Amino acid sequence: MEGRRAKMHDYPNLRTARRCGVILAGLMLGALLVPASFAADKSDEDLSRFFESMPPEIAERFGNGNSIGNSELESHEVKTRPAPEHLFPVITGASLDGEPVIDFRVVDEFGLGIDGLEQGENVSFSFTVNKLIPGSNGETRNWSTYVRADDEGVEAVQGSTYSNGMLEDLGDGDYRFTFDQDLESISEVVFEPTLTHRVGMEIRDAEVFGEEVAGSDTTFDIQPSTGDTSGIEQRKLITQEDCASCHGSEEFAFHGGPRQHVDQCVSCHQPDSFDGGTGSNMEFSVMIHKIHFGENLTQPYEFCGYGCENFGSPPQDFSHVAFPQDVRNCASCHDPDNPETPQADWVDNRATAEVCASCHDDLAFDESGLTNANRNHIGLAQPNDTCVACHSETGFLQGNLAYHVIDSQAAARRIAYNILDISNTAEGQSPVVTFSITDPTNDDAPYDIASDPEFTGSATSVNMDIAWPNADYTNVADGQGTSVTGRPVAQPASVPLSDGSGTLPMGVTDNGDGTYTVDTSAIASPVSIPITTDGLGSGTVVLEGHPAGDFDHDGAYDDNIPVTSATKAFAINDAEAMPRRMVVDMAKCQDCHGENDGLAFHGGNRTDNPQACVACHNPNATDLFRRPIDPDGMVNGENLEAADFLEDNTVDFKYMIHAIHGSAAREMPYVAYGFGGTPHDYGHVGYPRSPAECQACHMEDTYNLPLGDNVLATTLSSNATVIAGSRFGATGYAPDDAAASDPTIDNNASAAAAVCSSCHDSEVATTHMSVRSDSGFSFGNAFLLNPDPFSDPDTQAKIDMAGPENCSFCHGADGFVSVEEAHGLDD
Repeated sequence: MEGRRAKMHDYPNLRTARRCGVILAGLMLGALLVPASFAADKSDEDLSRFFESMPPEIAERFGNGNSIGNSELESHEVKTRPAPEHLFPVITGASLDGEPVIDFRVVDEFGLGIDGLEQGENVSFSFTVNKLIPGSNGETRNWSTYVRADDEGVEAVQGSTYSNGMLEDLGDGDYRFTFDQDLESISEVVFEPTLTHRVGMEIRDAEVFGEEVAGSDTTFDIQPSTGDTSGIEQRKLITQEDCASCHGSEEFAFHGGPRQHVDQCVSCHQPDSFDGGTGSNMEFSVMIHKIHFGENLTQPYEFCGYGCENFGSPPQDFSHVAFPQDVRNCASCHDPDNPETPQADWVDNRATAEVCASCHDDLAFDESGLTNANRNHIGLAQPNDTCVACHSETGFLQGNLAYHVIDSQAAARRIAYNILDISNTAEGQSPVVTFSITDPTNDDAPYDIASDPEFTGSATSVNMDIAWPNADYTNVADGQGTSVTGRPVAQPASVPLSDGSGTLPMGVTDNGDGTYTVDTSAIASPVSIPITTDGLGSGTVVLEGHPAGDFDHDGAYDDNIPVTSATKAFAINDAEAMPRRMVVDMAKCQDCHGENDGLAFHGGNRTDNPQACVACHNPNATDLFRRPIDPDGMVNGENLEAADFLEDNTVDFKYMIHAIHGSAAREMPYVAYGFGGTPHDYGHVGYPRSPAECQACHMEDTYNLPLGDNVLATTLSSNATVIAGSRFGATGYAPDDAAASDPTIDNNASAAAAVCSSCHDSEVATTHMSVRSDSGFSFGNAFLLNPDPFSDPDTQAKIDMAGPENCSFCHGADGFVSVEEAHGLDD
């Protein structure tokens, strides 16, 4: 049968650098990238085919492809390019009656067809074929494979791939593969042409121009009886984009790399699929739920796979996996409002014991689990066809999505912080701020913070922070910069707005119109913007904290609601308010962490706003206040009571976030102390994509060098240590309290060195960055690896006097190895 024409959207894995974009970029440089096979002695037919594939406006510049020879190519400065780095299959048609015939195209990352591939010689094509069988006994319709393999000791279905048959090279990257037997002969599974069928294929062991090239996979859905490829029954509960939002398109690859698409995963991971080594259920929904819920399972989820059975490797244990948001956010993967996932509503209304038990493994859904379950399923064992009687929108209980509602998240969406006006903000003055707290779901109706239960509960704590300067926060409290406004860790000034008592704090006035004004000169600890020599420019007000909720409906408002923090800039010396630089895109953070959920820190006080985070997590900030008492009481860089043996560690946002997410790239785990004197060791964090993908979090062009002129150095050591305190924080420091609060004597890493060393902390990398390197491998005016940080610290003044770091000479946007090139972002 004639396959449908492939369109650009049929290339789901192609990078954004499509053929047209690459060629146009080449023309702007006066050169055109041409496949290496055209570099010498290629026929006019090949050249013609190449130029015919160009957009017309590009082909016109180079004339008629039939008459172009090598000399003309050279005159146009046409350059050859290396072998492609990635091959992508695109199935264009399939006939499954009799011996299956699959038509497909192979393209590279530029969209150019790749011909000359020979099965078993320079490539391995393998195929899967599935039918979508109707659901029964309460189960949904699901895929069932025709291609099955025997697994020793396992009688259940084990999906496999098929590669026996004849390959035809049709030219220009088009191919046809014909199976050597019909589907029923492969595994004695009945062929049912009226059902939806899915053909999958993958590319392995490819060589192009003598170079090994990575492969990929793809799928093609069709109803064999009609040839229809649309308007047919489907099972789509998740999209590739859902997975890639955390895993990244390039890192979401399994089984050696080529298996990358979620639509192909289900070609093997089907109901009744079990791991031969451990007996674990390998059905896709069960497996994925258990992996992502790993650390919360009561029984470890393990499987052997290929490594156990063939090499004696230990089973893979997923007990360490932590989902970066609440796992009850079913819609983060299964969005019923997405037209690409029309069956996502099954999550709400089509429960089965197998899927529910994939997370709720402390429940026994049948007699076989009664011996190891913590508790029985209500009503004891029930068949799947009875689940909807309770677990559905029309059932006795609720639909599954309603049952999995996260109370704190739902409550947070009903509360918004609003900073309405900031005045009296010149140096030497005390700011006056007008604010409101409203309900976005109720026409922005204002809350009464003196009487509404959300603001009179025992869990209520709403505060305002004032930070400066916006060029880069230091929160200095005097003109000399030798002290800070809050604690000896450069914290902003903090002003209480609601403490749950039902009485407005000192300095807070009810304006009678749903708004409130706080005069920071009238509070218990008045705030005064310091008078400085150079001027502070602008500052920022942060509205943060958690109102109280009653999530267990016992009448007590004792649960924290993680409301999104609000920020607003104000002018101090500037003619108009200049906000702090924006570096990360909050929406990108929420792709993994969810909303009012995974990024609700410090008990839910600071939530979903990086601009609020950096007010406290600024360049001068360390965790000194939370560190344990130092046994030797001396400032020497060593505290043997600390988990990492350090006297303090930076919590500067630009270092901390990279160090946490880049844990796998680091040689030393990053440890920071938090509330209650608790050490947090991030050495175990497994970031689900490459830490080199800067754009996964950053806004465009915010990760290139050089950094902005105002980005300050990062404090590595406060040159102080804790000598008195409790789990609530330090109360005494050596050499003295003044030194602990004086950022001008800190030992620092210059800004670019701090950012880069947050991931690249090896001796080779840090030596390369340091101005003090005697290895001959350093090019840098970057401060790192200070041999005498206590008596001769690298202060901000010393770093400023040395002039700008010269990292950008090589690593700038136009440098020899730019940040984008070094991180593989220039493809």
